[in-house]
Amino acid sequence: MKRQGDQETWRLGDQETDSVSRSPSLLVSLSFLIWLSVRRQARARQMVWIALGLLAVTTTVVALNTARGRWSMEHWRQPRGVGASFGTLLEVFSFDRQRAATLTPLPTGITDAVLGAWRAALEHSGFLVFAAFVVYSIFLSFLLPLWSLSFATEALGSERESRSLLWLLSRPLPRPAIYLAKYVALLPWAIGLNVGGFAVLCLAAGSPGLMALRLFWPAVVGATFCFCALFHLMAALFRRAAVIAIVYSFFLETILGNMPGYLKRVSIGFYTRCIMFDAAETIGVSPPEKAEVYWPVDAATAWMVLILGTVVLLGLGMFVFSRVEYRDES
Repeated sequence: MKRQGDQETWRLGDQETDSVSRSPSLLVSLSFLIWLSVRRQARARQMVWIALGLLAVTTTVVALNTARGRWSMEHWRQPRGVGASFGTLLEVFSFDRQRAATLTPLPTGITDAVLGAWRAALEHSGFLVFAAFVVYSIFLSFLLPLWSLSFATEALGSERESRSLLWLLSRPLPRPAIYLAKYVALLPWAIGLNVGGFAVLCLAAGSPGLMALRLFWPAVVGATFCFCALFHLMAALFRRAAVIAIVYSFFLETILGNMPGYLKRVSIGFYTRCIMFDAAETIGVSPPEKAEVYWPVDAATAWMVLILGTVVLLGLGMFVFSRVEYRDES
């Protein structure tokens, strides 16, 4: 009995030693997989080239508007499209004020205050116009989801196309760890494209863009994490994940994300925009949408939704990836 107990003790000790020795090798294997996946992501695919082309076109349009001085409300007309511009009206009212002061030198402090506030609003309206027409309408609703899926759908999609996914799954690595490693590997490229592309657009817009970059870049990073987790899950579920992701981007992010009511709260862009609204209010700029129509949430709630959404999507993706049977469809 004593000898049998000693053998069982030695056997348990050997198993503990093997588990300890396997732990460093598992970490090394995952680190190598992450590094290899990062390198494979550098091979530009069709969607990445499309994303870069859209960046070039959008940057050109922004730069042309900057050269023409369009990031201001001075050229806006009242009545819209037919009346005099705001800049012209301000000059006319200022001239009338000076003329009236020379004829009847009475105190007109209220008039001066109104003209001063109007002049300051026109001078600082560039940020509001750039944020409303470029950041909220173009970048957040269209470019950010499309740029995110360019790398997120390729993390597993490229493995399927090159028929190396089955070989990867045959390695002695847990499937959830492989899924998470692929997600970690795509993040540098997705964040680099999204934040870098956003910085290029902001730099092309001049001072309004620099202010937008300083206020909005954290929201872009948070949205990138969540978008990548969603599109990475789609890549685990569907063979043609890029097509499904594009349909999602156009339908949920572009259409539902800008509709009134509660439907837009299923989109990631809604919470990202709420974070941007809160950041803009720190410098005294109110949201372009009316609160009673858009129904935004506070920044803390929006951040919590993005973080929890990323975690839940990653957990769901690891579960799906460990259960789905992948076959060689060649």
